[in-house]
This record gives sequence, C-alpha cells and structure tokens, in this order.
Amino acid sequence: MPVMIAWMLWAAAQAAAGPVAKLPVPVAKEMAAAVVALNRVLGLESWPAQGVPSCLDRGGLEATAKDVSAEDTKKCADTALDGFSELGKSYVIGIPMAGIGPVTVFAIGLGGAEGWGAYSCDATRPKCPPTKLDGPSKQAKRLADRYRRACADKATIWLPSREGVCGAVPGNKQETP
Repeated sequence: MPVMIAWMLWAAAQAAAGPVAKLPVPVAKEMAAAVVALNRVLGLESWPAQGVPSCLDRGGLEATAKDVSAEDTKKCADTALDGFSELGKSYVIGIPMAGIGPVTVFAIGLGGAEGWGAYSCDATRPKCPPTKLDGPSKQAKRLADRYRRACADKATIWLPSREGVCGAVPGNKQETP
C-alpha cells in the first residue's frame, strides 16, 4: 500500500510539473517536417542553392530585387501545409518577417507539446529535431530568443493563428498584443 501511495504522489507531481519531458515521436517528426517543408517552399536556408525553387518571387540576378509581402508569404506557406494534421493542435508555426520578406521559420508546441519547439536549419543538415525551449543548449537558447522576438513583432505570421501562442514565451508574464 505505501508503494502505491508513493507512486500516485509521484505521478501527480509529474502531471503538475508542466511541459512534457519527452515530445511524442509523431509530433516531433511532424513539427520538424513542417519547418523543413516551409523552408523549401519559401526558399529559406540554402534550399535555393540546392536547386529547389521557391513559390515567392524575390526578383532575380538580372532584375531588381522585390520585397515579399506578408500576404504573399502566407499564400505560399499555405501551399506546403497540407497533411500536417497536428498543426494548430500540437504546434503552431511562426514566420518572422523583415521588410524584404520572410526571415526564418520555427514551430512552437501547444497543449501536451508546450515547452518544445523546432526552428530552421540548413538544407544540408540531415535532421533538425525539436528542442526544449528552456534547455541549456545553444539551439534551445536561439529558439527561445526567436520565439520571444516573434511574439513582440506584430509582423510575424502565425499559422494557423497567433491565438494563445505568446503567453507561454519563456520570460513573458502575459500575452503580447
């Protein structure tokens, strides 16, 4: 009986501890795949150098460079997101924008995946796995910083929406408008 009580107390403490200690494999794989799919279609990281065309028109070497709007970026991104069943349930996508167009792509966990995220990595890397936002690694610190900055910038595109995303930013006390 004391063992059963101890186990129940341990289980309750784990449930109250917050974000999951390990991201479920299907969610982790989908989150990373969504980031890669968006990088490819938006022409971010080194995908254009790999011969992968972007659906965004940024101009060319012989033409004047073109700025890409948030509307064009969202339309383009939407073409790459079919089949990602956990999008909006287990994670959202953030696309920070600069004056010339999208800068990067990252995913932030929701619900049972809260506290986890994944961000862009070079097309030549074999994997870009999700990481804990509060982890000690350089990757985790970069992701948490990008997340914080994206929440503070109204120009960031959130897919499927921003709703309920920025309240959990490490270091934030409340939702950023």
